[in-house]
Amino acid sequence: MARRQRERHEKDDEKLRIRGIQPRSVPWEGTMIPLHQMRFLRLVNRTSDTVLYLVRKTSVLRRSQPEFNFPAISFQMRIVGLTGGIGSGKSTVSNLFKAHGIPVVDADVVARNVLKKGTGGWRKVVAAFGDEILLASGEVDRPKLGQIVFSDPDKRQLLNRLLAPYISSGIFLEVFKLWMKGCKIIVLDVPLLFEAKMDKWTKPIIVVWVDPETQLQRLMSRDGTTVEEAESRINAQMPLDLKRSGADIVIDNSGSLEDLHERFRDVLVHVRKPLTWTEFGLSRNGAIVAFVSILFGVVICRKAL
Repeated sequence: MARRQRERHEKDDEKLRIRGIQPRSVPWEGTMIPLHQMRFLRLVNRTSDTVLYLVRKTSVLRRSQPEFNFPAISFQMRIVGLTGGIGSGKSTVSNLFKAHGIPVVDADVVARNVLKKGTGGWRKVVAAFGDEILLASGEVDRPKLGQIVFSDPDKRQLLNRLLAPYISSGIFLEVFKLWMKGCKIIVLDVPLLFEAKMDKWTKPIIVVWVDPETQLQRLMSRDGTTVEEAESRINAQMPLDLKRSGADIVIDNSGSLEDLHERFRDVLVHVRKPLTWTEFGLSRNGAIVAFVSILFGVVICRKAL
């Protein structure tokens, strides 16, 4: 009986490892307990300091010595680049990542924050485009600004140049916050991932692709625009086929929502696979290990001199 219980507990230890919890290294041993002490026994959680499991009326299995058991600390981080085109369904994929507990840094949210009244980005944009882009509250009329820049490539490039430093800094700040929390996986949802040259900081790069006809129909249905307006907005962006050529993973979203969910499950498996040493080096704990290693090396060298 004791042998079977020991085997069962060893299997439980393996389950703990799979869940990211490091089980205790000390073995289990059988111990006979007098009958008059049986009523004082109490089963407790097996991750506490003393663990007792009843085997028979007079026998228990317990650890041969007490040992602290802490959850295993992850030393890894992966920065995933997510991009696509307008009407491709990128936001839906972004929300799926969030639903599965993976933090997402949304460049559109950062861009809205850097355009808030009184910010540096707001002042530069107002100086370049004039007060006519402002609402009565003083905030930027984003739809109106969008109409201006999507109809004029030069003004669109000007807007990108003005806001790029603020957006980049905002994204870096959000990533840094998640890095400090020790997040293992971070998704960067950036529509201009390739245009802003941010693709070199992300791996893998996921492109949400859709065929041009479906993209046009979805955009017209979503925004209630004409064919000409929808085509103008699509043509203002890098072609999806070109983005597709630079992707590590392509999600074809030309089908139904159920098809997208099925493809996303495969992507999720790939994103959650074991990380490389390079990704470990980019993590918070990797930086700590590097710092401690350097400090240790300096101390050793000083002692050797």
